Amino acid sequence: MLLGIFLETFTDTLEIGQAVRYAFQQFQGLEQRNVSQDFQVYIGGSIFIWGTVTVNLLGKSRRVWYPYAAIWILGALLETCILIINDSPKSGELYSSLDPALQVSRIVCLLILAGSGFCFSTTCRLFRQSVDEENQPLLSAHGRADADYASVASDDDQDLLIVDDEDDGPNRTKELKEKQRKRLQECGSWMAYLRDFKLLAKLAWPSGNRSAKICLAILIVVILADRALNLLVPRQLGIITDKLSAVHETGEIPIREIGLWMLYVWLSSYAGLHAITQFCQLPIEQHAYRKIGTTAFGHIMNLSMEFHSNKHSGELMAAIGQGQHLYRLCDFIFLDVGPMIFDLIIALIYVTLLFDASITLIMILVGVGYTCIGTKSTSWAMQRRRRYNQAQRNESKVQNESIGNWQTVAHFNMAAYECDQYSKAVEEHNIARGRYYMVHYAGYAAQNLILLLGQLSAALLAAYRVSRGDAPVGNFITLVTYWHTIEAPLTSVSFSVRQLSQMLIDSERLLELLRTQPSVADRSGAKPLLLTQGRIEFDNVRFSYDVRKASLDDVSFVAEAGKTIALVGETGGGKSTILKLLFRYYDVSSGGIKIDGQDVRNVTLSSLRAAFGMVPQDPSLFNTSIMENVRYARMEATDEEVIEACRAAAVHDRIVSFPDGYQSTVGERGVKLSGGELQRIAIARAILRDPRIVLLDEATSMIDAETEAAIQKAFKRLTKGRTTFVVAHRLSTIQDADLILVVQNGQIVEKGTHEQLYALNA
Repeated sequence: MLLGIFLETFTDTLEIGQAVRYAFQQFQGLEQRNVSQDFQVYIGGSIFIWGTVTVNLLGKSRRVWYPYAAIWILGALLETCILIINDSPKSGELYSSLDPALQVSRIVCLLILAGSGFCFSTTCRLFRQSVDEENQPLLSAHGRADADYASVASDDDQDLLIVDDEDDGPNRTKELKEKQRKRLQECGSWMAYLRDFKLLAKLAWPSGNRSAKICLAILIVVILADRALNLLVPRQLGIITDKLSAVHETGEIPIREIGLWMLYVWLSSYAGLHAITQFCQLPIEQHAYRKIGTTAFGHIMNLSMEFHSNKHSGELMAAIGQGQHLYRLCDFIFLDVGPMIFDLIIALIYVTLLFDASITLIMILVGVGYTCIGTKSTSWAMQRRRRYNQAQRNESKVQNESIGNWQTVAHFNMAAYECDQYSKAVEEHNIARGRYYMVHYAGYAAQNLILLLGQLSAALLAAYRVSRGDAPVGNFITLVTYWHTIEAPLTSVSFSVRQLSQMLIDSERLLELLRTQPSVADRSGAKPLLLTQGRIEFDNVRFSYDVRKASLDDVSFVAEAGKTIALVGETGGGKSTILKLLFRYYDVSSGGIKIDGQDVRNVTLSSLRAAFGMVPQDPSLFNTSIMENVRYARMEATDEEVIEACRAAAVHDRIVSFPDGYQSTVGERGVKLSGGELQRIAIARAILRDPRIVLLDEATSMIDAETEAAIQKAFKRLTKGRTTFVVAHRLSTIQDADLILVVQNGQIVEKGTHEQLYALNA
């Protein structure tokens, strides 16, 4: 391997040596004849090709040698042909005799390289075969080695969720990178990998938006016109220069030529076509931003309880925000890539016609060098960008956790600790950000140096052509002013590739999020729930949050229509799980749940949940007014209906005692309210909803005995004629239940009325 790199580098040195020899002779006047364009292109192209091969060899840790060997053989054959058809050096010309010697040396190096390449390839192939034979299993089914035999299923085989666990940290980023690497291996190429993002590309495309499509059509016309102006402005300046040279000392002013030049400059300025571009670009960006954001938000809201139990809100919001950067996707395709390719093609053709192929070769070398540096620096920056994103999300996570749990922080006097944790997160964010931008800025500086050297070389060569009388002065002015137009596509290439890589990295989590499918969803052919009586039946229901431990085991009972079912038992016994399965937050592992003879899995989620009124154990309110929070249960309810529901929940008098009454804001998650007030407002919600089935999960756990007595009457009005499930520990809450189920370790160990169970000493 080291021999190959050394010989390849030596071949490059021979090419450069030959070029330096000719340049030295021309400069010293030792070479009487001019160096032909063919020879210039040959030398420059050879340096470029073999230099690229060398850089490619140095940049890879694992190499496939067959392609290199083929290139070296082809190079040796072509060098041999050139050596044969070239004129023999004249006797006594020392410098001319060096050419055949240099060519022969290159041919020998290329042949040695080709032979070494084939040897490396054969050795590697034999080594892989021997390794495969050693790893061949003793037993295989039908000639197929079962690599999964006696192995544990990997978590990587499962769909990767976008959300992070509480203790993910850098491990989650590594997992995401590993997932991306595996996806690249499965796809086989970057193009196939990019096709995975077509879901997001469809969201960015202005489909179904007529105004955005019209703006896109106008943009295409403006882009084509702008391409022409990029050529016309420097060309017109060259024409003006030639005209001024022709009318020197005559006092004549080329008004027409200057007027055209001013027109072209105005059209290509931000007051011309660029203004139209910006106006048309805005609706397209807004459409993509709105479509991506609303789609991601809607997808999150429709995911199952299993997802939301493990989510982290701060990181989810960060993922959506970063994914929305894809609104630049349309701009990238139509305003960057297309014009860039068109400009490069036109530039190569026009400069060749303006001067010769030598300057075109300089442009190609500059372009390839610029792109290679940009690609390499982008590759390095991508790794640091991922760490930067992870640190940014971690800072958001720490911030969200601390602020969201302010009361807990205050209760334990841990404000200083939380400030220290946030300070560490900010410091990690700054370090990751600094490392990313250091690579970013270094690559940018190296690319600009390449552009500067290319411009200097092209200007010197063009000046040489003009000084010899091979081209007019106007052509030099045209080239110098046109060079900016040549640089722009190259800058656009690097910037666009870097921008695309950042958008892809930023969007990886959003893509994984959109790929996450809800564990509970409407089945194909699901129909709306036809609620006639409200009879509910649990038939041998089994369920577990974790496969290693059953949460419910063979639970069976019937809740007759209009009856009240009380669930009692130790904490963690499975009482709330029964309500979650009934609400279909989760699907049962086996068995079934039926409402009026209809399996809940065969009806639509919307119609199922519309039948329930839920009072959870830990109610959560929006940071808005009390009126709006209660009305959330039934958005069309009037103010009078809201107030009546609050009266029934025994919270009206408390609300009107607040300075702003029903317009009082409750704070984030209802933090401004006491536990009893919070729970009574949740009860008012259920009363306002007027459901057919009522679910009360510890609905009076935070209410004192006096208040509980006041709302028991409201409960009776609420539950009258409705099927009701009550999870409670207080005897006063369950003693009037029609059926009491004692749940222990996921099983119903006793059932009956209060009197029956009391008689059994249960």
